[in-house]
Amino acid sequence: MGPAAGAAWTAGQVAQHLGISESTLRTWHRRYGLGPRDAEPGRYRRYREEDIARLRRMLDLVNSGLLASEAARLVSAGQDAPGDPGRDVAGLVAAARALDTARCGTLLDDAFARRGVAGAWELVCRPALVAVDADQRDDPECIDVEHALSWSLLAALHRVPQPPSAPDAALTLLACTDGEYHTLPLVALAAALAERRLPTRMLGAATPALSIVRATREVRPDAVIVWSQHPRTASLDLLRALGAYPVRRIVAGPGWAGQRLPGVARVASLGEALAAVAGPQIAPS
Repeated sequence: MGPAAGAAWTAGQVAQHLGISESTLRTWHRRYGLGPRDAEPGRYRRYREEDIARLRRMLDLVNSGLLASEAARLVSAGQDAPGDPGRDVAGLVAAARALDTARCGTLLDDAFARRGVAGAWELVCRPALVAVDADQRDDPECIDVEHALSWSLLAALHRVPQPPSAPDAALTLLACTDGEYHTLPLVALAAALAERRLPTRMLGAATPALSIVRATREVRPDAVIVWSQHPRTASLDLLRALGAYPVRRIVAGPGWAGQRLPGVARVASLGEALAAVAGPQIAPS
């Protein structure tokens, strides 16, 4: 509960109402100008209903996957999210069905530029992959469509600009478990972390457990994220071996579902993985 309608809100009341920290409010105010419109220097900040509405829209856009800087730009301009995601999905699926990888690449480059990696992945790429997977179930010969879209996605993710890593930023090691070849989600995560100036080391597909352990010992990451698409590739022995090192163990992918993993975090989406590594998606890029 907040103040009565029309009354001014303190920063603490706004933060509690929105479920964010006061430091986040200060950051949004200082970096993006999203503070009280009538704030006066040297006086306590007091928020009105219109100020809170702008902050709520900012939070909604950030939680949808947009970078904080892009979300703030849209809120300040009074705009909604950049384009209809349904239209973007339809265009991408149509290009994939036509096996037009050049067109897929153009559409993906545009989606990543407008929405950021996390936003484009959740709102455009994943729905397109689901649609193409449904095609394949109806007609197994359509696997060429899935290959065309997956290849285009990998290529586009590798083209996403990567700013220099932030000084002293924590390092994350990414790897697929032994026998696991589904690298696309990890590549998307690596690109999303790079957007946030967080460094990664990618070991890629079907990495032997001993190699993941060796890399952990050598590069000393803050966190190790291992992907498993199927239960047969979800290696508990690997997780136990990683437990010997001062590293946060994080598992991703449907292969880990139902596993008991003491001391191991499990993430079910790109947004959850970003939050596990970088904290809630409210930090500016």
